[in-house]
Amino acid sequence: MMKKSLRNEVLNDIAAFAQRHVADRPDLQTGQEFPADIWRKMGEAGLFKIGIDELYGGAGGGYLALSQAGEVFVKNGYNLGLAVSWVYQQILAHYLLSVFGSPQHRRQYLRALAEGKITLSFAVSEPGRGAHPKMLSTRAEKKDRVYVLNGEKTYLTNGPIAGVFIVVAVTDPNPAQKKFTAFIVPRNIDGLTVTRQMPMNFLKPSPHGGITLEDCVVSKRSILGEEGGAWRDMVVPVGDMEDVVMMGPAVGAMAAELAMLTDAVRRHIEESDNTLLAEIGTLSASLQTLRAMAYEAAHRLDRGLMSSMGLLVTFVRLAADFLANVDHFFETRRLAPPPEYADLHRDAVTIVSLKKRLMQIRQEKLGALVMKSG
Repeated sequence: MMKKSLRNEVLNDIAAFAQRHVADRPDLQTGQEFPADIWRKMGEAGLFKIGIDELYGGAGGGYLALSQAGEVFVKNGYNLGLAVSWVYQQILAHYLLSVFGSPQHRRQYLRALAEGKITLSFAVSEPGRGAHPKMLSTRAEKKDRVYVLNGEKTYLTNGPIAGVFIVVAVTDPNPAQKKFTAFIVPRNIDGLTVTRQMPMNFLKPSPHGGITLEDCVVSKRSILGEEGGAWRDMVVPVGDMEDVVMMGPAVGAMAAELAMLTDAVRRHIEESDNTLLAEIGTLSASLQTLRAMAYEAAHRLDRGLMSSMGLLVTFVRLAADFLANVDHFFETRRLAPPPEYADLHRDAVTIVSLKKRLMQIRQEKLGALVMKSG
């Protein structure tokens, strides 16, 4: 039976790991190199086991467990980028391979994923097309008992370090409704080239890059899930899962910022007035609300309930206000934040801003449907 949440001792272990190996690494924000040493230590510490079934050496955790882990990791490590790479890897293993993988796929990959020996990347977006289904052009042409893949993918989270790509390609180009199929494609297969890592000024050191596929031949056994059903079964759900589970790391960033703020107040303000106390109390209450919303949304996923639009929209709005208020507090009270604050705050604002735009697009679509139905 799947374990919904993490035990306190596991959360304490994650916190200790982040403090010991991540928090004291300022170089994570200054270069483009991915910290392979930390990634390896995460595997040795069992951090990749959380979302994988116990049958394959995992801890059997669900989406709530992943959200909690991400929160604790960021709160104690002050780094959102590494948490994004780590949690996203867990989502792909927990959902794509565990749910849609054949028995052979699960035996071949899940234990290695639990041990941190391989990294996954979900290849959907394309240069100049994004992830719009009508625009995607990477093809998988069936020839006898194999498929030949041709195309290009970009902006792949963990792409530069991935050992296995789950490539979404068009298998039925009917313009009325394209059909997409997902293929498991190893990095070292002929015809696949990993392109140069994309330089990024936020969410470091999470690596993003691309791949090109030129007459890349894969067998029918490489198909993940139902042929033609990848968009409905995988792309859309994974996007929803990412939105929900990443609420956890965002809460961790905000918890870290509040801790930095209260520490600065204790050190530099001798007498606390009622206004100051009320402001800190409001921030604390907002953080508790945001955490409750993140956990509820993740718990809904664990129960098989995919729609958390109301929670997501409200979470994004409250998170934007929280981050703005913390920054305003530092400025108006003339408090100097610690060195790690600037990068963490920038990344938290970036994530919230991206999600805010995404929520706006979804709200517009929902509103259009409501208007039509009325």
